[in-house]
Parts: sequence; C-alpha cells; structure tokens
Amino acid sequence: MRVVELGKVAASAEALRLRRMGMRLGRQAAFLVLAALFGLFALISLHVVLFALCDGPWNLGNVGSSFVLLGFDAVVAIVLVLLGRGKGADAVEIEARITRDRSLAEMRSAAALTAVTTTVAGPVGRMAGRTAWGLVRKMLPGGRRRRR
Repeated sequence: MRVVELGKVAASAEALRLRRMGMRLGRQAAFLVLAALFGLFALISLHVVLFALCDGPWNLGNVGSSFVLLGFDAVVAIVLVLLGRGKGADAVEIEARITRDRSLAEMRSAAALTAVTTTVAGPVGRMAGRTAWGLVRKMLPGGRRRRR
C-alpha cells in the first residue's frame, strides 16, 4: 500500500515540475518572440537613422556606413541572445524534483521490503520455515516423532 502512495506522490511532484517548466519555457518563448518583433522594427528605424548620420554629417560614404551598421547589428544580436537565454529552474521546480526523487527512492525500498516480506510470509517462506523447524526437531532429544 505504501508503494502506491509513494508512486502517487512521485507522479504528482513530476507533474508539478513539468507544468512549472512548461509555463516558464512558454513565457520565455513569448517574450523572445515579442522582443524579436520590436527589435526588428527598432533595427529598421535605427538603420535608417544611422545610415543617414554616417552618410550625411559624418561623411563616411556608403561602404563606411555599411560597416558601422554591421558592427551595430552584431552588438544588438549579442545583447538579444544574452537576454533570451533566461534563467534556470525556480524554487518550486527544484522542490518538486527533490520530492519526486525522494518518493521514488522510498518506493523502491518499500517495494524491496514488500518482496522480502512476501517471500518470507508466502508459501516459499512457510516451506523453508517447516524445513528449518524439522531440522531443529531432529537435533532435539527424542528425535523425530510421528504425527497423529
């Protein structure tokens, strides 16, 4: 009976962990999609402004303006990748994983104890007990007596 209870606890802890992990990953994906969309619009606007500055007042020419935009794009891409990495598991996920692991370990030990108890109390155990008792009776004075 304890094995079933431990299995239920482990299953509910795993379900909680997976739910929390799914919510976290879904939230991160939604924020990354929105960031990419707004980042795209911002980059288009910044490209126009930066190219106009490089070609106009700074007088860098077309090639120089293109290299400035390439460097700017690389920096923005690196920043967005670092922001999109997100954080790891939260405290509830970690606690659910620990609860699941403990319940599974207890379930294994309870199942092993149940198997040993069943063997000792079952037909094999009774036969071994009768054999051991018969050996003890043979060693006692009076030896083996007949059953009536």
